[in-house]
Amino acid sequence: MEMAGTPRTPEVKIDSSSCSIKGECYPEDISEFSGPVMEALRESLSSSKDFTVTIELYYFNSSSAKFLFDFFEYLDQAGDDKAIRIIWKYRTEDDAMEEAGSEFEEDMENASFSLEAVD
Repeated sequence: MEMAGTPRTPEVKIDSSSCSIKGECYPEDISEFSGPVMEALRESLSSSKDFTVTIELYYFNSSSAKFLFDFFEYLDQAGDDKAIRIIWKYRTEDDAMEEAGSEFEEDMENASFSLEAVD
């Protein structure tokens, strides 16, 4: 599944072993954005043993934060019987995105979560 990025939504690519989300995330209707993403994630995880998620967001709003929380919760639960690796990329100077990644990381129990600074 591939969704092109827009000024308000990130580019999303999901295949049988990985997921990539990159850009800004503040859609007018979060369910219109999140529904297809979660559906594709469920499908991909159902046939995968190892799964890597790379997220590089420059901004997200509060409704997107709720989506991300649900997204990570689903991945963490899947980590019970699969190797799930999550990489949260943030710009070196973006303290807010680094902090957001740290907060999401705190909730992980089964999935591997790492923060990675990028220039």
